[in-house]
Amino acid sequence: MTHDARSNIEADNLFARFDPWAALDDGRRQLVAALDTCDARSGALALAIPEFAALGESAGSVASMLLAHAARDRAHAVFFAALEASDTVATPIEVGAVDVTDWSAVRADVDAGRLAMLEAVAGLASEQWERVLLPPWDAESGDTLAGLLIVRAIADGLLANAILALVAETPEGHPAR
Repeated sequence: MTHDARSNIEADNLFARFDPWAALDDGRRQLVAALDTCDARSGALALAIPEFAALGESAGSVASMLLAHAARDRAHAVFFAALEASDTVATPIEVGAVDVTDWSAVRADVDAGRLAMLEAVAGLASEQWERVLLPPWDAESGDTLAGLLIVRAIADGLLANAILALVAETPEGHPAR
């Protein structure tokens, strides 16, 4: 017997079955656990994540991929803040250049990017959660706020899995911390 999964799942309702806060927490937990296995040597390893090709950032060093991930979190923060702003002008978040070889700075930037996004989304009015949003990076297909957050959680998980697989493949195994 064949089963058409699409007949049972409304595309608009797919993310409604997930708690975006739980998804964000789970994705971040996975990413932090992966980062805890790394050091500056690991940060210099080449990483490829084909699923990130649509973002234009599917390959680079672990550290550069993490900095791009933090930048995407900040882009979400700016977009979310603009939803509540009266002038709807998205003000970029000023961030100094992070040395890709400074593992502590990379980790701090990843944490700061996520914190900025969480603070921006926490300040949104409840009606924002019901709207279909058109973020500037994907204005052709709208998504709900919950959907955007779940996609960020999925990105955390993809990045974590890729890092763990890469570190496991290195001859020296997990680096000493």
